[in-house]
This record gives sequence, C-alpha cells and structure tokens, in this order.
Amino acid sequence: MKIVALGAAGYLPAAGRQTMAFLVVAGDTILLLDAGSGVARLLEPEVQAVLPPDAALDVLLTHYHLDHVVGLSYLPGVANDRRVRIHAPGPPLTVFGPEALDRLLSAPLFPLPIERWPMPTELVAYSGPELAIGELRIRVRGQKHPGGSVGVRIGDEIAYITDTVMDPATAGFVRGVKLLLHEVWLSEEEAARDAAARTGHSDAAAVADLAREATVGKLWVVHHHPRRSSAEVARMAEAMARRSGIAVEVPVEGRVVELD
Repeated sequence: MKIVALGAAGYLPAAGRQTMAFLVVAGDTILLLDAGSGVARLLEPEVQAVLPPDAALDVLLTHYHLDHVVGLSYLPGVANDRRVRIHAPGPPLTVFGPEALDRLLSAPLFPLPIERWPMPTELVAYSGPELAIGELRIRVRGQKHPGGSVGVRIGDEIAYITDTVMDPATAGFVRGVKLLLHEVWLSEEEAARDAAARTGHSDAAAVADLAREATVGKLWVVHHHPRRSSAEVARMAEAMARRSGIAVEVPVEGRVVELD
C-alpha cells in the first residue's frame, strides 16, 4: 500500500501547502481521502507513476467544507481518463448529504454538472459504519465539527481523523493502526484559551496523548493552520514526538510513501 499527501493544509493553501487530499493506492484500488486543492497534484509525474492504468478513481469525502471538496471541480481535468466514484457522507454522520455537492458542481459556480463530465462518474451516498472500496475495507464514524465530519479507518493500515474536536473515543477507533493522520489545527496554548470549542478542531498536546494511548505506529500531523510556517509546524511535530514517544512526521506533499 502506498500513500501520498497531495494536500495537508487546512482552510486555504499556504506556505507551499495545498488543502486536504491524500492518495492511497493498494493494488488496483485508487482512493482519494478528501478532495481539497491538493487534487491538482494528480498531474505531477511522480504521482502519476504510482497510479495503476485503467483503474477507477474512488473519492471518499469526510464532509463538505470547501477545503475538502473544491478539488472535485478539478477531476474533469486531472482524471478524465478514469471512471470516478465519489463517496459522499450523509446523516447521521453529517448534517448534510450528497445534495450539498449540487451547489458546488453546477452553474453559476461550475459549468459542468456531474452528468456532463467527460468520464463516467457516479455519486454514491454512504452513512456507515462500514464500506468496501475495491480491495479496501473501511470503517467510519461521526465526529464533532460544524455540520459534522467523518473519521475513517482503512483496515489496520491507516486512520484519517480530521476536522473534529478531540474525542477520547477516537483512541479506540484508531487503536493499533500503522499510520494515523490526525489534524493539528491548534497549539496547546491556543486550546487553553477555549479555541477548540469555538473552531471545532484539535490541539497538538491532545493529539500526541491520543496517539500514545492508541499505540499507533506513526503519526502524521495534517490540516495545519495556514498562518503557521513550515518551520513552526516542524517544531510542533517534534514536541509531539517527545510527548508521545512515537514517530511524528509532517508529510511532504507529493512524496510517495510505501507502508510496510
């Protein structure tokens, strides 16, 4: 299994980072976790090289905020040679369902509704708790975030937790995975000022403690605040590694990583 961070930023592209999109390739299965502006990196030669020819592209959305879905409008340009399936959450996982995409992918915001895309495209609603996408067996759970969001676990390989306040129950959901991708929007100091409750996001210290409790193999910190420089994010990750006692990394966008 391979994973590529196409975009690891929250809210807007900044400091050389695109917004949230992670590519997972397992055999002939191609899965995008969210579809932020990082979807544009599907055109990069290093990313193209890991995509199996003639395989469909599946997109699993966690919620409908723009930094997670704007890249859907790029798909007719970057994936028009593949069958595309967009898996979109609905109640009770999220407040809104796939109909939310009608606003983004239609006039006047976008000239091509899905039914007119140049490649066969299917919009699939899901409501959990399990789904199968190609070779991947996936579990999902609802999270606390404005409008709702979805946590994702792919077998024992990857867990993807973004756009949520810190939830102790997440530890059980992600326990033992090889790689945990978890949002780190806030510093510990910012969270102490009650920013977590106001933003619907998680802080660095709490995420480090969760990763240690869940005995994950490695932690990637994602969904970074756009005002943080790359150096500041790296220092935050180093502090989290000291606190948790596990490997904590800032993923390099566009780099292909093979999971052992």
